[in-house]
Amino acid sequence: MNKYFSKIFISNIKELRISLIITEAMMDLLLQKYDLVYTGVESQTEKAISLDLAKRISNLFGKDIEYFLDKDSVLLNKEDTPKDLQDFLTNLLPNLSSPENSSKKKLSLAAYVIIYLKYFNSKKSFANSDILLHLPPPLNNLTSIDWTSGLLKGLVTNTKKYKKNPNIIDKRYHGEAYYILKGPIPTETINKALKKVDPFWLKKFDENAKIKFLSDKK
Repeated sequence: MNKYFSKIFISNIKELRISLIITEAMMDLLLQKYDLVYTGVESQTEKAISLDLAKRISNLFGKDIEYFLDKDSVLLNKEDTPKDLQDFLTNLLPNLSSPENSSKKKLSLAAYVIIYLKYFNSKKSFANSDILLHLPPPLNNLTSIDWTSGLLKGLVTNTKKYKKNPNIIDKRYHGEAYYILKGPIPTETINKALKKVDPFWLKKFDENAKIKFLSDKK
């Protein structure tokens, strides 16, 4: 597909997925049976999307590719999409109908950390504080992350290097450990995390993720 129609297609798909509270990570899960990846497509505005990927994406929403090549393409409601997609969204986002309801639920630190790491460049090291400040309250007030259990077990390696706090002059203070991902996060782990995070936070995070993180990947 040429660049002109690629931009129209990607713009329409991005608007649709955000309206349906579908993140790039979710798109990856939907496309994994075809061995295709969506994450990064929206940020590569100067590259043309492959025709195969565009067709698969269109099929996910129950439309021909031509539907999304129209600048005036009408947004679809969840009820207008295929039942497979509706079931996928229902299973991933259970029992949450409003920000008010979701704010009353206990938050899973591990799940939110997994979603952050999904967007993070695995070749770069990070400290716990680099992640925590991007999480919703009260998680953003925590000072540590347990990397030894649950969804986070085995995902990172301690680099034995440390992030110093210039305000702490005690020589016994080594600093905050830097970690690095051992490799791509397993799809199964991401799937489990998606079921535990607030979809309203997820939508906002997905919209802002590229601005904050993708510049580091250039």
